[in-house]
Amino acid sequence: MEFAISIAMVDVKVKMNDHDLNDREVKILEVFLLNLAAQSNASSTKMGMALNPLEKLEHDEILHYRFAWQTSISEELYGEFKEGLERRFRGAFKMCDLPVGELLFKENAYIEST
Repeated sequence: MEFAISIAMVDVKVKMNDHDLNDREVKILEVFLLNLAAQSNASSTKMGMALNPLEKLEHDEILHYRFAWQTSISEELYGEFKEGLERRFRGAFKMCDLPVGELLFKENAYIEST
């Protein structure tokens, strides 16, 4: 019996240490990053993805969301999504002339037999 790990949800957090952005600028950046996440998902998984906001516990948190797919995706597909998301987010920070934020992923993996 073989086992394959598949990913159903991932919590994504973007932190910028000691930023001086006001609440409106943070919200604009958050929406921009969410649009980039949707692009990354569309190009890698070609599936619908829910974007669920999570509580921001620190001032340094720019974005804290749970991305969830209706059906789990493979580790390989998740790797493509994550790589695309990291690349897009780094590019966005560079284009906005902002220091690159810290990007944290917390995967919710499920093991299924194949």
